[in-house]
Parts: sequence; structure tokens; C-alpha cells
Amino acid sequence: MSFEWFGTATQKELDRFKAVCNQLLSRTYVVRTVYQPGVGRVNNPDYVFLSAHFEAIQEYLAFLDWDLRKDDLNGYFYVLNTDEANRCNLNKKETAILLAIRMLYEENLERLGLAQDAVCSVRDLLEKVVTDYAILPAKPNMDDVKRALTVLDNHSVIQRIEGKYNQGSCRFAILPTVLSAVSSEKLNAIVSVLRKEEESEEAEEDSTD
Repeated sequence: MSFEWFGTATQKELDRFKAVCNQLLSRTYVVRTVYQPGVGRVNNPDYVFLSAHFEAIQEYLAFLDWDLRKDDLNGYFYVLNTDEANRCNLNKKETAILLAIRMLYEENLERLGLAQDAVCSVRDLLEKVVTDYAILPAKPNMDDVKRALTVLDNHSVIQRIEGKYNQGSCRFAILPTVLSAVSSEKLNAIVSVLRKEEESEEAEEDSTD
């Protein structure tokens, strides 16, 4: 690794370097634009910094067994652990909600244009989970919904715009990072497994009646 940049960087740049690396390791993604209350979508200074110092940050993270990647088309950076460690494990309901979010994004993909992110409400999401996509047989309780959406927000897959995640009226943006969080191939495979599990559980319940 070349340390030339570190020798010429200002203290302000070094502080930003540390903040960006910590953000990547804790949140997985850094997106091109973010929402600010009362302002709307604005350019993310951390994304600008990553773009300017990509190679230095990539080399540094490689020493920690993290591979820094970028998606220029959709506007985000993300990291993968080369030892496949430090994975975020989701339970069944959290997985179902993530899949529904991915499918919602897919539905809106054609009309997104340069905006890159889709906005929906918690109520819309739950309707998709249970009725339209039939990933879960019944609506999860709002505590489970809040827990799942908070995890996804913490990892920059979604971003809350207004309201609280345990309210049906809460609005949030689905960020383009969801495309790498759940690939099309993985989406179809997991939905199939979840539906088979639900059918099996329903069959077992019928047999015990």
C-alpha cells in the first residue's frame, strides 16, 4: 500500500477518511445522494470524498480483508468481506420485508430515471408483503416491522423520510443499494423457499386440526 496520500493529507482530510471507512464498515454502503429533512435530496459529501480518494481507501480496507467496490451507474460504494465474515443475518420476517422492498424497487425501476430511489409508505410495503407478493401469510406486528426497517436503514438500503417505522403512514426511500443487497437471482430463489416453507407450515397445521 502506498502511504504517499497520508503524508500530504490535511487533518480535515484524515478525519473524513476515518469517518468514511467507519461508515463503510458499519453501514456497508455510501450513497451518492441522501435526504435531509426540510431540504430534500442533496449530494452526499462522503460519496464525493470516496470518489476522489477511491484507490487510497480501497488499498487501506484491503488490509482489513474488505473489498471496496463501486456502482457508478446507480451511485453507491459498498464493501464485501473477502473472508465472508461479518455478515448481517436476518430472520425470516426481516428477510421477507427486504425481499418485498427489492420487488417494490423493481416495480418502480422504469419510472425512476435519474432519481435512483423509490419512495413508498410502510402501509404500501405491508400490502405487498402479504397480498400482492404473498411472501408472508399474515401481516407481521409493527414491532417486527420497525425492527426490520431499522436494520435496513442502518445498512443504507432504505432511508426514512417522515414518520416512524412502526406507523403505516411512515414514508421512506428505497435506495439503489438494494440491487446489490439482493440480486435478481437471489430474489427469485429466496421467495420460492419462503413460499414453500409457508405451504409446509399450513399443511402441518391442517393435519393437526
